Amino acid sequence: MENLILSHLNIKNLKIINLKFEIMKLQKLLMLFIAVFAFSFIGYGQVEPAEAPMFGNVRGGNATFSHNFGDISAVTESHNFKIPNKGTTSMRIIDIKIPEKIGVTVTDMEIKKGTEGVIIVNIDPTIKEKGKFAEKIVITIEQTEPNIHTTSEITFVVAGEIK
Repeated sequence: MENLILSHLNIKNLKIINLKFEIMKLQKLLMLFIAVFAFSFIGYGQVEPAEAPMFGNVRGGNATFSHNFGDISAVTESHNFKIPNKGTTSMRIIDIKIPEKIGVTVTDMEIKKGTEGVIIVNIDPTIKEKGKFAEKIVITIEQTEPNIHTTSEITFVVAGEIK
């Protein structure tokens, strides 16, 4: 009888050990899945070497240009933002998101290689309400280099105070 109880306990202990082993295998499999997902996600956001020179110093979704107009009282204030094209082909502006009561002039929707495009931002104190402001202008550009088609956003931030 005692041998039967001991063998039953050994079987139970083996089942517990097997269960712990299976849990450890599942944990390792889960960690492998997380690592593969993380590296895939990180790799997706990287810029290819051939793509890097396309937009010069404005490359990437977080590239921000900013200008503080300071106090604006009687006359319309303007500021020119320059967008360099350091790629080997023309760059096209395909979309512009403009906040209300801010004027934006684009000198050319296509920026030739080796040149700069100009975005003129106008703040008219007779149109914009009094007080402090900080607004974003988002321009979407695209460019096709040999075998690479890239679409990117450039964010321009303007701030100041209407007196």
